[in-house]
Amino acid sequence: MEKRELRRILEELSRAPSNPGYIAGITGIPRYDVLASFHILEMLGFIKPIYARGTHKVYTVTELGLKLLQGLIIGGFELDIRLPETRVDDTQIPHGAVVEQAVAEAEA
Repeated sequence: MEKRELRRILEELSRAPSNPGYIAGITGIPRYDVLASFHILEMLGFIKPIYARGTHKVYTVTELGLKLLQGLIIGGFELDIRLPETRVDDTQIPHGAVVEQAVAEAEA
């Protein structure tokens, strides 16, 4: 996902709690990409569900997510995502771990 798409998602969630389908509709980002982004953002603590019933969830942005959004707006914020390799049946595959590196120009 590109930074501008990540920024759009976080901006919309900072305005009002919402679900992935609505965010996809108003941003024009493909629904699959929004769903995948929500899953990752939730795992990293940038968003959290505030309502869940069945498969329907409504999310809001967390304080950490607002900091990420601020960094994306101001600039000077980098995310470095690295996937370590794991062995399964003698085949190397990436498996989920994330490392983030932030440089906040606002604090400089």
